Amino acid sequence: MISTLHKLAGIGQDIGHTSSSSINFNANLPVTIEVLKQIDALRYRLKIGRKELTTKSNQNLKVGQKYWANFFESKGGILTISNLYRQPQLFENEAYFLPISIEQLFERKSFSFNDFKAFLLKQLSNEQLSKELFKIYGYMLLALSKATIHIPLIHQGKKVMVQFQKQTDETLLIYLAFEHLGPLWGILSQTELHISAMYEKSFHYLQKESAKLGIITHLTLQKEIKPLFDLSDMVLDLKG
Repeated sequence: MISTLHKLAGIGQDIGHTSSSSINFNANLPVTIEVLKQIDALRYRLKIGRKELTTKSNQNLKVGQKYWANFFESKGGILTISNLYRQPQLFENEAYFLPISIEQLFERKSFSFNDFKAFLLKQLSNEQLSKELFKIYGYMLLALSKATIHIPLIHQGKKVMVQFQKQTDETLLIYLAFEHLGPLWGILSQTELHISAMYEKSFHYLQKESAKLGIITHLTLQKEIKPLFDLSDMVLDLKG
């Protein structure tokens, strides 16, 4: 199952990087937007990649937060955003991500919760560990205390957040978050994968790419998908 999870975590690797000079507003997949400023009741200053723009949103947005959204530009040049969904707090900031690849973390075909806990404790006991990495591993250990494996990493320059919980029937309850696919939720067994996406464009992308997973895959759309663990679940504040 870990090999399938590895493939799923890397399924967005062929998605092109967002250009800093030009942005495809009629994008085939959701984009990440950051709210920089609220200008009036409906207008906001937003950031996509390195580009800033002003547009309207009928949904109330909070300054400083990041969202997934669909973007569309009409023939008249009017920009429209829709299906805005706030990203998990642990996904918003690159400071919460490990500077290692998917291949480095999933180099083994098997996975042991005890070995994973021992790995985290070993890292946290390293006196030379930076404050930033101590915070990340601390979050991962807190997630583990809630029976959740939380793995945030940078894959080919993009953020990928993998979370999963082992169920009593030996299946894995999984949550993944991607910059250009949004959140995914699913159940993984030895023989098949049930996976749900929030965005229709992501759903169609997964349909085309699912053959790469090498497992029977069932795809559905879901209105809302929440992470298995986020900062709001913490009982200990490690921000200081």
